[in-house]
Amino acid sequence: EFPFSCDIHNMENINFSRARKSLKPYVGDVEAAAVPCGLGRAIGNKGGVGLRIRVYDRKMCFVSNHFAAHLEAVARRNADFDHIYRTMAFNKPHGSTSSATSVQLHKTVNVNGNPVDEVRPDLADADMVVFLGDFNYRLYGITYDEARDMVSQRSFDWLREKDQLRAEMKAGKVFQGMREGLIKFPPTYKFQKHAPGLGGYDSGEKKRIPAWCDRVLYRDSRAVSVAECSLECPVVAAITSYVAVMEVTESDHKPVRCTFSVDIARVDELTRRQEYGEIIESNEEVRSMLKESCFVPDSTVSTEEIILENQENIVFQITNNCETSKAAFEILCEGQSTKKDDGTKPEIIPRASFGFPLWLEVLPANGLIKPGETVDITIHHEDFYTQEEFVDGIPQNWWCEDTRDKEAVIVVNITGSTSTETKTHTINVRHRCPATSAPPPINPPVTLTPPSNNMPSEAPSKRSSKKKEASRQQQQDYAQFASTEVHDLYRMRCP
Repeated sequence: EFPFSCDIHNMENINFSRARKSLKPYVGDVEAAAVPCGLGRAIGNKGGVGLRIRVYDRKMCFVSNHFAAHLEAVARRNADFDHIYRTMAFNKPHGSTSSATSVQLHKTVNVNGNPVDEVRPDLADADMVVFLGDFNYRLYGITYDEARDMVSQRSFDWLREKDQLRAEMKAGKVFQGMREGLIKFPPTYKFQKHAPGLGGYDSGEKKRIPAWCDRVLYRDSRAVSVAECSLECPVVAAITSYVAVMEVTESDHKPVRCTFSVDIARVDELTRRQEYGEIIESNEEVRSMLKESCFVPDSTVSTEEIILENQENIVFQITNNCETSKAAFEILCEGQSTKKDDGTKPEIIPRASFGFPLWLEVLPANGLIKPGETVDITIHHEDFYTQEEFVDGIPQNWWCEDTRDKEAVIVVNITGSTSTETKTHTINVRHRCPATSAPPPINPPVTLTPPSNNMPSEAPSKRSSKKKEASRQQQQDYAQFASTEVHDLYRMRCP
């Protein structure tokens, strides 16, 4: 078990969380998310902003919220929480993709009673979730004067019985499965700005009833309130401090500070590796399975360099030289570069998980090769239009064709049908772009011919009239578009 402490401060949705410096090596994978709950679930004046971090390989989420206001809007506040909890999706690393095996599903039932698979919310997948912010739940069934009297007497136990959030949580309508520390501080809303002490509560025309609008709630891995930290219950949290900072007067709310002490269970990797090594040394069957998992069939690739010109197809072969085992292949793009006009060597830019460049098509990109057989791989160049705003410092329109020479480095990864090891072959693919003429003008020129003494026949005259009518109609179709759009549409309809 590893202790972890976290301070959380809340004031009008300005939130801070911090951890000890010694924890820095064990904290990472920071991701953010936001869910609007304002007008039409689209305006961000109400909603939630989330932060997800990894601590000792456990996911922790902190969600700052601002729910619907006004005393009577209890159901709307409950709906705001439900909407944020179900729809908050944290940003994944740029370019990453989710496989079918990585999507966590849970079962629900539709109106017909049939089970339906739904994507499990990101917040439900976390080991610990903290909700904080201006929840806007008020005190009900009490007058302004009664609330002020109870606050001055510090009768917080009696006031808590009038708390809307406490009542809704008891009824199971909101913050299901979450906990809150015992409130021992005065209501944090509403104060006159720059007015010190408890005498600063709103005394204006509206006289808003004091309320605990600003709260911090959480859940950890415990299914019951009492449980020890273990690998089955990896995160157990306890609130060590839950207070309001009454000295702050710059807002009509008082900020709330909540401090957690969190026990996190994790596997000692050194011990795991030692025990794993002992198992391998003592078990012949395991050693045999590991040896089999490292076997990669011998294979050859017919070329190491390919040059593409125009739009021709180039075919190369991958051969499985093994006579007993199948070979699996996967072709990926490791990086690409574009020729520079100044003649300097271009830099290979990694593609990571972005796949092949737009100008390069490889088919098939993966498959199985039977023992002793060969598979043909076709490489084809595709024309495309650059989406770069500037190319080598020259402004580009979005429809401009990229005519620079390009190069890509593709890798052919070979594995066995049951192996985890990989052998890699590298191929350099270059495309030499021929000189191209200027793009066609927006409005195609019309060539006028002098009248001829020889009258054309009636049939050609009709065809010519129809052609002119179609051209005029086509120009009318383009009239509603901007000039750059017209050029692209014209190329599409007039090859």
